[in-house]
Amino acid sequence: MDQERVLAAVLLADVVGSTPLYERFGDDAALQQVSDCLDAMRAIVAQHGGDFIYSKGDDVLSLFESPEMALRAVCQISQQLTKGPLSARIGLHFGAVIRARAAVFGDVVNVTARLSSTANPGEVLISQSFFEALTAGSRSALRLLDKMAFKGKQELFDVYTLRSDEGALSTPIASQGTIIDRRFAPTPRINLVIRYGDQVRSCRNNELVTIGRSPECDIVVERPWVSRHHATFTISNGKARLVERSSSGTFVSMGPGHEVFVRREDIVLFGSGFISPGLRSSLGDAQLLHYEIVSD
Repeated sequence: MDQERVLAAVLLADVVGSTPLYERFGDDAALQQVSDCLDAMRAIVAQHGGDFIYSKGDDVLSLFESPEMALRAVCQISQQLTKGPLSARIGLHFGAVIRARAAVFGDVVNVTARLSSTANPGEVLISQSFFEALTAGSRSALRLLDKMAFKGKQELFDVYTLRSDEGALSTPIASQGTIIDRRFAPTPRINLVIRYGDQVRSCRNNELVTIGRSPECDIVVERPWVSRHHATFTISNGKARLVERSSSGTFVSMGPGHEVFVRREDIVLFGSGFISPGLRSSLGDAQLLHYEIVSD
């Protein structure tokens, strides 16, 4: 099999928002809008010297020799999508990939997909290696978003986003109230305590507490609907997060009557509450894990 290893910037843009279009306008009209959106993204990629690899459903995967050109393409795609009903979750990464069989393979591609799937609609998530490959001038267009955990990776990743994304929807679930500029505030030191039956674990800054059916997890929940490695609690930059990566999802309760369902996304936890892996907390077989955030 002919294959080639190349150093490249990888862009993955996944179009979201098509479901309401199909419901509102019907299959043919909605498909046309989605196709037009994908065609526009491919044209922007080509305009900036990118190599379109393939589309799987509603996404576009492309390679760029130059990270600068990839960043320009992403900025234009982001601006273009603000004009219509569709948006995209976009991931950008940089590193060595394998080109073979008219496709690309390797860890860099996998991490790019994880960045894209973690991003919210209209958001661009960018890896540390991509950031470092840019010139100093281009780096000024980005801002550090947070450290994030990705499936299959033990270390936390520094993740950046476009400065223009500051007004976009953010993955964390926050209580409504005044938005506070924390750029110049000291990072609070907090401790996250998780309890499940007689199992108790504590999580501090840059630590991980894993939950799942596997005996390798820090907190083991032995139920068939719980994934072997279901989710991870972590604290970074003074924020407690639940990193959900299961196939069945998790129900999170952060207050009376406020239960949300998350699957394969990261959310910020506040105060205290419960999580129920795989089942709604009101069901009799639900396994409830209590968490509490306290000042360290």
